[in-house]
Amino acid sequence: MGGILDSLGVKGPELLTQIIGFIIAVWILKKFAWKPLLGMLEQRRTKIQGDLESAEKTKEEAAEVLVDYQNKLKDIDTEARTKIQEAIADGNKVAAEVREQARAEAKDIIGKARDELARDVAKAKIELRNDMVNMAVNATERIISERLDDEKHRELINGFLDEVEKIK
Repeated sequence: MGGILDSLGVKGPELLTQIIGFIIAVWILKKFAWKPLLGMLEQRRTKIQGDLESAEKTKEEAAEVLVDYQNKLKDIDTEARTKIQEAIADGNKVAAEVREQARAEAKDIIGKARDELARDVAKAKIELRNDMVNMAVNATERIISERLDDEKHRELINGFLDEVEKIK
């Protein structure tokens, strides 16, 4: 073994010193540095695990919030449709009221027109009566101015009555 080590350029006592130094360095590292290093690694692992759990919890909360918002959107959509239907119903109600008001106004206008027509007819009857009276007076004046016999008198009255019938 000494020959192999010598051919490599390593001397036995140096090798032994290096081995002992390495063992002492490992023992010192183990005693003083290994535990803090492992503690730091364990803290890091715990922190990463906590971060992963927190991220998972946040992801679940986000999913719940998303579902909640989707439900709220559905509620808003339903509410909007309900309000639109109410607005349509209100519009139909207003349209029906307007139609009914228009019918009432038309009925009122027709009633006024009938009343006016009735007044015009009454006025025309009065004028007709006045015309008849005037014609009777004229006929009477003719009869009186022409002293007629009974037959002539009847002819004039019948002629007057025929004129009245034609006017009606």
